[in-house]
Amino acid sequence: MDENSIIKRAQNGDTESFALLVEKYKDIIFGVCFSLLKNYHDANDAAQETFIKVYKSIKRFKFDSSFQTYITRIAINTCKDEFRKQSKNNAAISIDDDENSVEIRDASDTPEAAFEKKERREKVRQAILELPEKYREIIILRDLNGASYEEISKILKISQGTVKSRINRARLSLKENLKNNGTFS
Repeated sequence: MDENSIIKRAQNGDTESFALLVEKYKDIIFGVCFSLLKNYHDANDAAQETFIKVYKSIKRFKFDSSFQTYITRIAINTCKDEFRKQSKNNAAISIDDDENSVEIRDASDTPEAAFEKKERREKVRQAILELPEKYREIIILRDLNGASYEEISKILKISQGTVKSRINRARLSLKENLKNNGTFS
């Protein structure tokens, strides 16, 4: 059964069809949420909240964009809501959740090289978090999640020209931040 048929069945209240959509998109949505929130528990909560919102609003999905674009937009908005809640409560956003972090290591790495890679990755993550929101979102969508310009355009509801311009400015800003903090020469 193709995805559009599954979506139509979910729109008509078929919970098994909706479960198929959750299964297909759960890792993607968690990845988006984790990229934005940088905390396993917050990302997990935001991903769950995203699927609740999708379940409640799926009847309004009009098939004028891909379902992935639709659900990713909801996930980004859910994460923005979480940022607002945290800033109201003056809560700090964790860059790492050591208890639940996953480290992928190249077997050829020496412990020193692995440590340097991890440190560099952390500096890049921190520099991304320091970008203005419009640049942070676009870097995460394009460079971390591999979204196309067209998908980003639909998700953020901006023109593809604006997408390309923001990506360029975001990368320049990120490069400058990394250069200034000594991560890259």
